[in-house]
Amino acid sequence: MITLLRAVGKEPVHVKKDVPGFVGNRLQHALWREAIAIVADGIADAETVDAVVKASFGRRLAVLGPIENADLVGTDLTLDIHKVVLPHLDRSPSPSPYLSKLVNENRLGMKTGEGFRAWTPAEAAALRARVFDHLKKSISGLGGSNA
Repeated sequence: MITLLRAVGKEPVHVKKDVPGFVGNRLQHALWREAIAIVADGIADAETVDAVVKASFGRRLAVLGPIENADLVGTDLTLDIHKVVLPHLDRSPSPSPYLSKLVNENRLGMKTGEGFRAWTPAEAAALRARVFDHLKKSISGLGGSNA
């Protein structure tokens, strides 16, 4: 299957254990859980959280995965950082009560005009266009005919 998927221009991975969620989804939602906790705990607002991700480590993610990053900076430094930071990260096994509150208040994001923040139709359209343009450039930059 991996050979077939590569032949059609995909980048398959081999997972060694069957667990709920795809590898990418699990990593993404771990980040989202902490981002939501930061907003819910009043550490920073939603716009700040998004700005920090986009202006810092998010820029590296296309070329440097988290394990590569740990090896790049050194596993010793990574361990030291983990000793300080990990005890303070959200470890809840349940969905965020803050997220549940937003849903219960019908603050469903762009589709209702407000989620973690308020969205005008123009702001929502601009964000969608920015994402579309980025994805289009990413695909065309691969040299494939998927555009």
